[in-house]
Amino acid sequence: MLYAKFIQLVEDHAEELTKRWTEEVKKNPATTSYKTMSDDLLVKRIFDLYKKLHYWIMQNDPGDMETGEFYLKLGSERASENIKLSELLYAILLSRVVLWRYILNQGIINNAFDLQQAFEFFQRVNSFYDKVIYLVSIGHESYIAKERDKIHKREFIEKTVKSVTNWLTH
Repeated sequence: MLYAKFIQLVEDHAEELTKRWTEEVKKNPATTSYKTMSDDLLVKRIFDLYKKLHYWIMQNDPGDMETGEFYLKLGSERASENIKLSELLYAILLSRVVLWRYILNQGIINNAFDLQQAFEFFQRVNSFYDKVIYLVSIGHESYIAKERDKIHKREFIEKTVKSVTNWLTH
């Protein structure tokens, strides 16, 4: 099955894909927050995605619980680092573009049957990335909402304390 060949190719060359993504995300005008990050940090952030592609795409995670938790947390962590949601999502999309370009450039698609299997594989990859984008967005938004709630609570407490202080001093 060509799926296995695609996945094995990606997992075997995760370091090369990681390097290409790191270069791409640092030079892309849509991901300016990533320009100041060290290569080591960026490598840590994307290497696991490529290395665990088989696990993620072939859904060895019944109910997607581990996948969901991982990407919800990722979105929240990036929000805590003040990375804009649009930049985060674009960085994720760049990882898919790098992946697909790499597969196409390896010369393993030789006939119509291979092309059909590649298309089916790409549909599966797209479905995975759609899920990732949704989960990361929720994680990012939930972090922002929690921070906003903290500010509102702090403002409420400050107003209440000030009000009580004013009342007691008058």
